[in-house]
Amino acid sequence: MIYIKKGKEPASLTKYKKQKFAYYDGYKEKDDLRKMLLKEQGYLCAYCMRRIDIEHMKIEHWFPENELSDIERLDYRNMLGSCEGHIDGTNGKKDDTCDSHKSGDKITVNPLDRSTLCSIKYNSDGEIYSDNEIIEKDIDVVLNLNSEKHLLKLNRKSMLKQVREELCKMQKRGIWGRSVLEKVKNKYINADENGYKKEYAGVAIWYIDKKLNSTT
Repeated sequence: MIYIKKGKEPASLTKYKKQKFAYYDGYKEKDDLRKMLLKEQGYLCAYCMRRIDIEHMKIEHWFPENELSDIERLDYRNMLGSCEGHIDGTNGKKDDTCDSHKSGDKITVNPLDRSTLCSIKYNSDGEIYSDNEIIEKDIDVVLNLNSEKHLLKLNRKSMLKQVREELCKMQKRGIWGRSVLEKVKNKYINADENGYKKEYAGVAIWYIDKKLNSTT
């Protein structure tokens, strides 16, 4: 999970909200929302960071929809792009992740708020966790981000291996210097020429930041 910088809402949404009795289900240009969310997030799920596209995503309300008024449900600042959260052939909510597993629950961790992401860590097996009990519950229980069925831990472990190999190629001997670390970090922070960020980039950025903090 990484910080998402929110941009302007789609023009079609701004126009629709000016109508009398505007409500979320009445807004028919939802693909405008999907396109904007995908662009903001580098085509990654806001929570698990797997790849999403306009045909395979959900519009997530970070603060639960069932506690919002009609006009509040149209607040773009509360919207995120999430994966569908399930795998074909699995049964029941227990196998879901992200928005599908969260359902109507409230959470504290928020990709739109940097302060809620500071305590997030990863271990060598790709597990995402936090020493903050509230954030830990959000990550592991509510969002189910260590799902074995979805291979999330395995995919993050593979990303850790990839970033280490990339650093070793750039500097084969000695302790990785700040310039090398920063250069590789930028590859994981920034989107490519097509607007795509790397899947599971959060664990790579965390790993590089840990190395940067240990260098003088």
